[in-house]
Amino acid sequence: MNSALLVIGLFLAFALFVGIRAKGGRTMTLEQWSVGGRGFGTVLVFLLMAGESFSTTIFLGASGWAYSKGPPVFYILAYGCMAYLLGYWILPAVWRYATTHKLVSFSDYFATKYDSRALGVLVSLVAVLGMASLLIIQLRGLGIIVSEASYGSISEPVAVWGGALAMVCYILVSGIHGSASIAIFKDILIVSLAVFLGIYLPLHYYGGYGAMFQAIEAAKPGFLQMPAEGLNLSWYNSTILLTMLGYFLYPHVFISVYSATSAKAVRRNAVVMPLYQLVIAFMFLVGFAAILKVPGLQARIPISRCCGSPGRPSIRGSLASSVVPAS
Repeated sequence: MNSALLVIGLFLAFALFVGIRAKGGRTMTLEQWSVGGRGFGTVLVFLLMAGESFSTTIFLGASGWAYSKGPPVFYILAYGCMAYLLGYWILPAVWRYATTHKLVSFSDYFATKYDSRALGVLVSLVAVLGMASLLIIQLRGLGIIVSEASYGSISEPVAVWGGALAMVCYILVSGIHGSASIAIFKDILIVSLAVFLGIYLPLHYYGGYGAMFQAIEAAKPGFLQMPAEGLNLSWYNSTILLTMLGYFLYPHVFISVYSATSAKAVRRNAVVMPLYQLVIAFMFLVGFAAILKVPGLQARIPISRCCGSPGRPSIRGSLASSVVPAS
């Protein structure tokens, strides 16, 4: 057994242990299982929402888009910050309404708010379709990461099914408590690794950030400028606006708000959450550092095939644009 398999196996076992242990002797009522008994403070809500919002997008999408697209990748930084600016005013009101009416799901909010069971059913169906596509992308990203990290010893399908089974196990037992507990450790690892790579690679291979961008511009003139067509400023601004307005319409992000212990905790979370965007900036640097040092990479999943129309990436296209060596 190589060391990579041992490390991956230990992390999988640790995640299962932490996720299942998170139940902590609680009686798993529907409210406890789905929204943590509405007892999460600012820190736990922050970790939960960060963990739900950023996963393979950091290691594959952010660095992959920086590598292949250049400056358009910065839309990822912008829409997150703008979304939480909006969330500062909206999310506390959502929390108060959900708490008053004892809501536990995404569709509950719309069915109760508009007094329409039919609307609740429609929202449920749309949410399932949206979450299914997002889950497929995230699991595919997981499969790529595990397969590459194991040097091909673990195939992508095995990694996907293994990750999915582990996730189902701890969610069935511990519900949102399992997700929040794992997010604590996962976020520490993500932040540490992203910051390390974002600092180390440009300094090690280029001697500094300025030198790195100068080398890229010299080798690929114009790459560091916004394109005149396609992913241009019009695309950039409209994508930021659209993604900002729809950011909290993902069910897993929306109902994370329900778990907060108070409206003040929700508002504090909206204030500090944009700081997590800095982690993504470090992964941009990883992608830029690879442009000249690892040339010839190409998208594993073409964006237009995965979740966007030809020639126009979808809002969540960055999740799918992982890069691998060209065959």
